[in-house]
Amino acid sequence: MPRIRTTHALTIARPGREEVARVGFAELAALDALLGSLGAADWRQPTAGGWTVHEVVAHLVGQHAETARPWTIAGRVRAARKRFPSLSALDAHNALQVATFGSLSGGELRARLAQVGPRAVRMRRRAPSFVRRQRTERTFPGESLVEPELAYVLDVLSNRDTWLHRLEIARATGREFAVGADDGLVVAQVVRDLAMRWPGPALVLDLSGPAGGSWQLGDGEPVAWARAGTLDHLWHLSGRPGSPDPEVTGDPAAAEALRAARVVF
Repeated sequence: MPRIRTTHALTIARPGREEVARVGFAELAALDALLGSLGAADWRQPTAGGWTVHEVVAHLVGQHAETARPWTIAGRVRAARKRFPSLSALDAHNALQVATFGSLSGGELRARLAQVGPRAVRMRRRAPSFVRRQRTERTFPGESLVEPELAYVLDVLSNRDTWLHRLEIARATGREFAVGADDGLVVAQVVRDLAMRWPGPALVLDLSGPAGGSWQLGDGEPVAWARAGTLDHLWHLSGRPGSPDPEVTGDPAAAEALRAARVVF
């Protein structure tokens, strides 16, 4: 395979607080615009993640409401474990969010998100260092994150979660997924996480579309080259079904590693 010069995904920097806030506000605006386009039937549509659109938004309201008032999270986690003992701590927590806010109408959920969302983004931006250093496995044991501190959840996963659920809603309702200037920052962090646990031989991943880019995964001279649509490939990495396999040339082991790869959203 000819030598390919590209940026190694491990050189992608983690975002700073101001960048995290900018992306967070942009995601909330894009999500609000999408929700404003939905009709009554759209809210009842099933999504690829197993919830209806209504339940996805109830979860997002719960996530942002808790982040806006982080001192409530520990109590909510305990309540969730008690109410849903058969679920993991994370799944129980998500289920409690849906149960808490699921009785609101679609319009009420949208209004509540517009209220608590900006507060959550501002809280993530100003969270003190001792909070950011907290270990996530204490709250959600068994969840394997590439970085164990709460700062990773605040800076990376919070915006990524909103982004993916926005894509879920768009696909479930047949709406166009709006790609803005900050979507590429979300994509790049997914690729960085993919590189941090990449098990295969060196590969160049070329993601097409306005939020895409080209990065190397793995060490040494690349032995394979993969092409995929950005939205489809992140959908695949999240574990959701229905995306086409990427087009891979070169070492079959690299192709298999890419098909099997998953990233936490």
